[in-house]
Amino acid sequence: MDIESKKFLGQPKSFVSIFNALLFDGHPVLKPEYLKDENSELVMNVSSKHVDIIKRYEDGTYLDLFVIESQSYVDPSMVARVMEYESVARMRYICQNLKKHVPMILTVALYVGESKWNAAKRLS
Repeated sequence: MDIESKKFLGQPKSFVSIFNALLFDGHPVLKPEYLKDENSELVMNVSSKHVDIIKRYEDGTYLDLFVIESQSYVDPSMVARVMEYESVARMRYICQNLKKHVPMILTVALYVGESKWNAAKRLS
């Protein structure tokens, strides 16, 4: 992800707008003030890859992790990589007992390449 995109998407208002659009038809259900920066090392996997932007959403009731991963080329393993990131994050939450509940993790991959995406979009 380039620096300008990361700056824009890293802003709480921009970040939640993507997830509000995807989850709530654009209604402002998620609030920027409940976002906190989350250490991307939390989901670092054994091959030393890491996600582009990860935020923790904590409003007193919910604990969620929202992730944006930018992809500039078609990667057939993208769906499996996202699954790996999410699995590693869940295991680390369980092992470190960071919270009583394991968070819901939602990852969005933004494809910014020039050719048409022709790899899997879902694990199923």
